Amino acid sequence: MSQTVSLDDAHENGIVVVQTINAGHKAQRFLADLGIHEGEKIRVVKNDTGPIIVDVKGTRVAIGRGLAKKIEVS
Repeated sequence: MSQTVSLDDAHENGIVVVQTINAGHKAQRFLADLGIHEGEKIRVVKNDTGPIIVDVKGTRVAIGRGLAKKIEVS
């Protein structure tokens, strides 16, 4: 995946790199506490219906679709 898309458009089982997080301070802090920040590689475990499940450093995390739309990945 060379182009930038939002996390909710990423393919299942794909490994993506977080490029930018277009969210407020609290949301960015929440994501940082989960280990999701710019430059981080994450694997999309589930992206069909409901929240998106990603693997961050060996830990599975569920992210709501609204917040996932604000995370740009490549």
